[in-house]
Amino acid sequence: MSHNNHSLEHYKTPTKYLILRNFAFFCMLGFLVYHWFPFPPIVWRLGLVCLSFIGILIHLTKFKLTAVERSMLLFVALNVIYFLFSFTWQTPESTNFGNVLCSMLPIPLFFVITANGAITRRSLTIFLILSCIAGYFYFTHAESVLIEKTLSGEPGYFTINNSTIFLVIIPLLFFVRNKWITIGVSVIIIFFIIYGAKRGNIISAALPFYLLARMSIKSKQSFFSEVFIVMTVLAISYFAYYTMMNSDYLVSRIAKTIEGDTSGRDAIYAAAMNTWFNAESINVFFGFGTDGTTNLIGIRAHNDWLEILIDFGVLGIISYLIFFICMVRAVRRNRQNPQLFYALLAVFFIWFSKSLYSMGFTNNIFSFLSMEIGIVLGLEYRDKQGLSILSD
Repeated sequence: MSHNNHSLEHYKTPTKYLILRNFAFFCMLGFLVYHWFPFPPIVWRLGLVCLSFIGILIHLTKFKLTAVERSMLLFVALNVIYFLFSFTWQTPESTNFGNVLCSMLPIPLFFVITANGAITRRSLTIFLILSCIAGYFYFTHAESVLIEKTLSGEPGYFTINNSTIFLVIIPLLFFVRNKWITIGVSVIIIFFIIYGAKRGNIISAALPFYLLARMSIKSKQSFFSEVFIVMTVLAISYFAYYTMMNSDYLVSRIAKTIEGDTSGRDAIYAAAMNTWFNAESINVFFGFGTDGTTNLIGIRAHNDWLEILIDFGVLGIISYLIFFICMVRAVRRNRQNPQLFYALLAVFFIWFSKSLYSMGFTNNIFSFLSMEIGIVLGLEYRDKQGLSILSD
């Protein structure tokens, strides 16, 4: 028996994987409601990272790493090396470093959990619903903080970045069978993404919802089911449009976007590029170390690629690019399985689009996207083994 085709017959009792799954879900949900607990949110991130290392160890002993996982570990290793090495000339911020581990390491963890049959359609549906509920409290907590700042006299800033949680759970909808849950959760997601007034999140949500509708229409359903789905999509679209047009703040932000307003990103991008172009040859290739952007231009780059270019140089760009190339290859491999194909394509689009206008690999919320990548890769493995890919 080859190492990369390890049979699952040995794992007749998935109890330990169910426990691993439940603890992983608990840590991810716990971070969303961290303000309910007396201990800091780092506890939840640290818990997920520790579970991820356990998952990696199991993975290395039982399965062959996929190309996506190898590229992820390469990029994370680069972050670890740079973080430790940067202490020789500066004090890098540990929070963002921890976020990198939290956002990317769960891929092998959820591959192992899924490959051993611990991920079911029911568990994903329950987790999706709980994520919506916890996401609501995560969102409203951020909103209350903004209101308090405004009342205290600080400049008003009403874009709620925490709406990203509703963006990253969209791919889970591809695994839900109950159409009423799909519709209800879709309405909730659309509402909070629009209410959060973060333009990039609205753009990033468009293609995944299009893919969800396309997958539903292509599946074997009755004529009346197809009509119902089309009508539902139109109703959700109208709801989104109505909500948007009744948000003066969002309308003004969209108008500013059309006029070329990028919330200062053009100046940040120009400063980052000038810093890199004028750097010494060694810095062009190897970068300036972790937190290079904040040390040199005084602010995060608000773009993964520029952040990596300044911090890790061309070496880092190549490493991050390999990760996305491996993702694209994984998407293409699953073209014959619409559910896996569309789900992974949605994950890829959300991650890639966010990397262009915000921050992805340093945002711990991206652990949800890594979870979804791991689940798809695990289901792909089960499919190749002739096993049921997703039981009820």
